[in-house]
Amino acid sequence: MAPRWWFLGIGAASGLLAAASVVVFHLGDVAAPKVAGYCFGLRVSSRCEGVDAALYLFPGTIFGVVFIAWERWRRRIDLGRLIGFAVASGVGNAVAVFLCVWLTDRLGDALDIDFLNLPMALAGAISGAAGGALLGGSAKALSLGFNLHRSVIAASALGLLVPLVVTWEIAGVFLFYIIWQGGYAVALTAGLPAET
Repeated sequence: MAPRWWFLGIGAASGLLAAASVVVFHLGDVAAPKVAGYCFGLRVSSRCEGVDAALYLFPGTIFGVVFIAWERWRRRIDLGRLIGFAVASGVGNAVAVFLCVWLTDRLGDALDIDFLNLPMALAGAISGAAGGALLGGSAKALSLGFNLHRSVIAASALGLLVPLVVTWEIAGVFLFYIIWQGGYAVALTAGLPAET
């Protein structure tokens, strides 16, 4: 079944809203956990730091809410399953951001190269796959008919674009979220039957 390319617009719109929320609302850095003296975040001097809470909270939640609004408007899926999808979207994003922050720091030390921000790009690919698998798996468990395999592959590939967020500051945040959420939306909904 052919992908529904108009979901690209839905995903891009949610990406635009997500980027705007991240740029406008600064909620303060989240303290990263330290377990047995090991920092699961960014090591800054002697502190164990995370990133702004807006990055954990807004992008996934907005993606989930935009999708449930669209699907509810079309009356394709019941409200209970849609709310489950929105929650899974928020959690999947938070896990992906946490993992990306942690892996960027670790891969930077392990690889000892900064060519094209390679450690961050690899961290984005790994964490994108993890977050995409959480959301895609939840959507599958909720019987929404979305495509788990394509969504995980797309999430990983699109995660390679994470360096845009730090490279071009505000423009990079907008580019990343619009491209990521648009591409992920197309991949996630690729298994839905075409409407006639």
